[in-house]
Amino acid sequence: MPIRPIDLQTMLMQLNQVGREQAVEKEGAALQSAMKGAADQKRLDESKESVHRAEDAEGGPRPVADSAGKSPQGEEAGKEAAPEGKEGREAKEEIIKDPDLGTKIDLTG
Repeated sequence: MPIRPIDLQTMLMQLNQVGREQAVEKEGAALQSAMKGAADQKRLDESKESVHRAEDAEGGPRPVADSAGKSPQGEEAGKEAAPEGKEGREAKEEIIKDPDLGTKIDLTG
């Protein structure tokens, strides 16, 4: 099928539009990857700035041994203190809530 002059004229008129569409497609891929990179960077920055809860040590610190190799509390006391220490901490963590806390605003300065 031969190309007629009217076909060439129509294609030349739409050449600018085709060029713009191809440029948008190329820029779209680059823009999308840039946006994804920015979102990842933002998420990374937020995770660095956020406060994380400290993890409890399993057995706590080891007792310091004297020159004879015995701990100051005795070897048996050190073994028994570790399991009770965790339960003791849970018993001490009592949360007290004040119903009036945060309900009043001081506007005087």
